[in-house]
Amino acid sequence: MRFYIILSLCFFILLNWGISEAAESNKIGQPLLCHGCVAVLKELHKLLKDSSGRKKVVQQSLGRLCEINNFVSYTFSPPKMIKACNYVVGTHKKELTENLIEYYRKFKTAENLPLQEKFCDHVIKACEGTRRPTKDSEMKPHGLSMDAANEQLQKAADTGFQTIQSSAEEDHFPQIEKPQKQLLTTPLPHEEL
Repeated sequence: MRFYIILSLCFFILLNWGISEAAESNKIGQPLLCHGCVAVLKELHKLLKDSSGRKKVVQQSLGRLCEINNFVSYTFSPPKMIKACNYVVGTHKKELTENLIEYYRKFKTAENLPLQEKFCDHVIKACEGTRRPTKDSEMKPHGLSMDAANEQLQKAADTGFQTIQSSAEEDHFPQIEKPQKQLLTTPLPHEEL
């Protein structure tokens, strides 16, 4: 009798764990999960491309990966990317670590597209039903880049915010102009009470 109770309890726990994992990935959404997986591997590549797949370096990189400053220039907002990063690293840490060690022991490349395809498409199936972004331009926010936007803001601040030109969709946005100062030469008339 005890055996059946323990067996039932184990089955119940495993069933709930599987359901909660599926529910968590559904909360993230397929496009975000796919972009998040690719972004995780892109950010890890910056840290691991010269690591030779050393386990300690891989583990240290995973420990400091899901920080907001690593995900500011992607299509999805940084909080959403952090959510996807936490999901990918938290849920699939073992598989991710194994794949990173295996890949970086074998290859020293400028990009890790084969690893993105293997891990995101086949291992965790993050891009199932959606197209995995393969170019940097597909991962970046649309419109001005962060550097271009900051440059435009600095120019505008230097010129006193007279006009801001946007290279993205110039026809759709009104220009911001500096208000003209009006000098009052005559006093305003008093209103009668």
